[in-house]
Amino acid sequence: MEFLGATAAADQLLKEAFKLVQLIRNIHDKYKGAPKEIEAWRQEIEDFSELIKHIETLPDLEGYNIHGTIESCRTTCCELIGIFSGLDFADGDKRLHKTWMAIKGIDQEPVVKKHFEKLQSLKVTLLTGINVAQSEQGYRTAQDVQFIKTAIQPGTEEDRCLKSLYLTNPIDDRDAIVTAKGAKVAGTCEWIASTIEYKAWIASPPSLLWVSGGPGKGKTFISIFLTERLSSSADVIYFFCDNKISSRNTAIAIIRGLLYQLVSRFPGLLHHVLTPWKVQQNDLFNSNSFESLWRIFQKMLEDLGPDLICVIDGLDECTEDSLKSLLQKIKMLFTEHAEEHKLRLVILSRRRPECLQGTLGSFPQIDLDSDQISNQADVNTYITSRVAQLAQQKGISMNLVKHIEEIFRKKSENTFLWVSFMADDLETKTVPNIERGLETLPTGLDEVYGRILHHIKPENTAIIALMLQWISLALRPLTVPELAEAMKIRETNFLSKEDICLSYIKSCGHLLQISASTNGVVTFVHQSVKDYLFGSAKHHKISAFQINKEQGDLEVACQLLSFIQNEWLHCYKEYSHQLLGLPRSDAYPFVEYARWNWGTHLQQLQDTSLWLLIDRNPSFFSDFSAVRGKWCDAISPPGHIAGAVSLLQFACRFELLALVKKLLKHKRRYSPFTYQRYINSQGPKSSNSGPALVHAFYQRYINSLGLKGSNSGPALVHAIYRGNIELTQLLLSYKANIEIPCPRWDNKSALYYVAKSGTFEMFQLLAETKRGRRIIDADIKACQNSAKHDSLLHRAAASYGRSQLCSVLIKRYHYNVEYIGDWGQTPICNAIESGSIDLARMFVKNWGASIAAADKMLQAAARSFSKREILDLVISEFKIDINARDESGQTVLHYILEKTMNVWDISGTYDFLVRCLGLGADPSLHSTNGDSPLHVYKWFAHHMAVSLRPLILLLRDGRLGVNDKGSGGNMLLHKLMHSAFDDPKFQNAKFNIRPRLASLLDVGADRALVNSDGLTTLQLAKVLFDESEHSQGILAGIVDILENYATVSNHPQRLDPLGWNIFE
Repeated sequence: MEFLGATAAADQLLKEAFKLVQLIRNIHDKYKGAPKEIEAWRQEIEDFSELIKHIETLPDLEGYNIHGTIESCRTTCCELIGIFSGLDFADGDKRLHKTWMAIKGIDQEPVVKKHFEKLQSLKVTLLTGINVAQSEQGYRTAQDVQFIKTAIQPGTEEDRCLKSLYLTNPIDDRDAIVTAKGAKVAGTCEWIASTIEYKAWIASPPSLLWVSGGPGKGKTFISIFLTERLSSSADVIYFFCDNKISSRNTAIAIIRGLLYQLVSRFPGLLHHVLTPWKVQQNDLFNSNSFESLWRIFQKMLEDLGPDLICVIDGLDECTEDSLKSLLQKIKMLFTEHAEEHKLRLVILSRRRPECLQGTLGSFPQIDLDSDQISNQADVNTYITSRVAQLAQQKGISMNLVKHIEEIFRKKSENTFLWVSFMADDLETKTVPNIERGLETLPTGLDEVYGRILHHIKPENTAIIALMLQWISLALRPLTVPELAEAMKIRETNFLSKEDICLSYIKSCGHLLQISASTNGVVTFVHQSVKDYLFGSAKHHKISAFQINKEQGDLEVACQLLSFIQNEWLHCYKEYSHQLLGLPRSDAYPFVEYARWNWGTHLQQLQDTSLWLLIDRNPSFFSDFSAVRGKWCDAISPPGHIAGAVSLLQFACRFELLALVKKLLKHKRRYSPFTYQRYINSQGPKSSNSGPALVHAFYQRYINSLGLKGSNSGPALVHAIYRGNIELTQLLLSYKANIEIPCPRWDNKSALYYVAKSGTFEMFQLLAETKRGRRIIDADIKACQNSAKHDSLLHRAAASYGRSQLCSVLIKRYHYNVEYIGDWGQTPICNAIESGSIDLARMFVKNWGASIAAADKMLQAAARSFSKREILDLVISEFKIDINARDESGQTVLHYILEKTMNVWDISGTYDFLVRCLGLGADPSLHSTNGDSPLHVYKWFAHHMAVSLRPLILLLRDGRLGVNDKGSGGNMLLHKLMHSAFDDPKFQNAKFNIRPRLASLLDVGADRALVNSDGLTTLQLAKVLFDESEHSQGILAGIVDILENYATVSNHPQRLDPLGWNIFE
């Protein structure tokens, strides 16, 4: 049926496209000196028509939404026909009319361009869908294409949420591994499916299987085999960890990768991410969001109907601190929560770090290092394949082939990586040299690595050891220019720093590789190389290259601090880091790495190393350091200007627990009467030094962010913001004051911040202190005094899914669920506004919250980021009258339209209105001042886009008219005039009144009607005109449109709301 629909739609589209081509040709011929773009547009439509003709020849396209895409194309073509029809004229028309049509054409050019851009995008979607339809593996890819290219429209909240969620695409990561290492040899890895452990795992979900093995045992190829084998019969998601890549080596990265695949495969699950993302935005995906993301992942698993298989490769390459949290959650998922999902998870990793064995050891395991489980057959198959390639390339005799295979089996120690290395080496030799070199081949990987390092020239030993240390300890892979600067390589008369660095990399042979990507990062060829360099003293022959992590971390930190205090100091421009970006000079390619990572390198130091670092950098670690303050500013996100920070604040910000302990102990011992003031100091304000213009620009910038100042806040603020319980406990033990208001938190105290944005554990810690209890008592008292006040309960309810904290506030601290908040709402309204459907139900069912304030409930639903779902809860489940009105007579339609000020809100607003009308909302209800919902909608308020979709939707309903009067007898045209001259948004020079005014006229607005003061639209504009240059431009546009614009009357009830978007 999909194919028949696509064919019929294609036929309709061909007719529309032919009509459009004719119109464009007519216009091109009639306008003298017509721009060449018109002819290009005609050619583009004709090319598009050829593609549509091709669709009719295709086989079954069911499931690929070709029909839907063609329908979108047809709609766009119809819109273009409407535009070009409005520009056409008869040869006998008056010159004035012809001139006006030409002017109108100029005004419509941006609109036409946007429509052709949309057609181009749809063309790409069509081609993608066709290719997928013809692909042998089209099923899953088609779902990705359908979801990402079609179901989620560009610019919507769903689209932006998905982009925020995206960190890496595991599908691309898997393909890149195959490209780099070569395809799996036929016949290998299949043995795993015949093992007892695998059969039991696959047969009984939910289940977890651990496949463990040492380096080079083929774990990654087994992972690839499993993902390919299982995808043909089940839904499979997967993740390939890589400790060299930050987007693939943390628990957060793993969960984000799995979530991305789940919402791509099952679009109905997106709401689990979308709802909290609308509140938290990108904070949902930061380094402190593991608990939130895991909770989302677990909810998705519970909601999934079909069984799901998940493959995680190389889990040992995940950073150990985040690995422990992830393992704990995984264990709970398959023990305490096993009844709540149908996930089958297989993890492939080494046995170390020890937390892997400690957590996964209790689950079924296939141990590749065990005598009972041998991969020798696979290794032998791989040897046969690689030697056969070598024989074909070199023309080697069968006797020598057998000898090579025998040597390979003897010395490989059953590791694929060894076979790969040696086969690559032999491919560079002649046949006689191959035969002579066979007996001297190293045995096992360790001997391979040792031999490479042993052959490095003595004069290069120190510099290459330094290079290997940087590659091992850097937080992300470094490019060749970055590595050269880190090593302090100096160019010669004939060689650049990069050339010299490349020569050192080349001398390391199989140890290192440079990626083929544009930035060309340097990495180890395999994790086993890094393990070898960190190995014990048993490799005494290459001890010069071995890395002591504690000493190496200290040397790296010292080098970075030296750079930022000396060579790179001039790279930092005071105040400009937030406004103009930190300069990235070709002379200092490593500065950007240092900017974002020097603090993390400090965090990795052992206590003894930290004291040595402080001793070597006394100026940087003085109580107030100008250099330190600048580099703290350089990594501050917008809205969090650090300013000058004390050493204590700095230590808390970077979670240097040992330094905090030392500072507090020293201060209390030597300044017992002032140490509390020291602990609770907000910090000095930032200096106003620097160029006056830059400072003024900076000041306007932070004001636009709503900052009350640039104080960094007391030390406790940094500890709480980081979510560090141990550090917070330490500060509290030294009498840190949680009652101090902080500018960063809207001048609220710590407990208010934690109630909305912190962890439950942090709230408990603060609330149980004497000051915490005092804050709670004062908070309750403020609510009892009938003052409108957002209490801790309001703030907790306003954060998505905080049912545990709300329960504690109600049961332990006796908060009343009927306390009135800042805008007259009770806490259940905050839960509704945050999209927490389950929490809203709990307020009613568990805690007896009243739902009698219908207007507040509807207002909360209108404010919600999950509008449709929440609206269904309020109307269908809570039985709220959808036409309930507040004291000013406003309805839910007023609320939602009055709130829609952002261009990104438009799609959600439209869907919400559709649902409201479906549930019986009456758009004809006016507020007490006479405004209908249409009169409060600032559809023209964004300079990038104007959307008439909601307006057309309400006009089509028939109960409202475009010329209905609102407050002051003003109609929509009059309202637009008031906004054009009075609304600050229109002071932006990018605003153009012409398309906004023309749009109203196109839907039937009457320019001759008068308001209560007897003024027409034009007369009102002249009254509001204030002689300023900007007003002159606005008035000129108004006069031009109202006096000259010729419009064809459109009956609102025949209009399609989805066809009314004007982009400038």
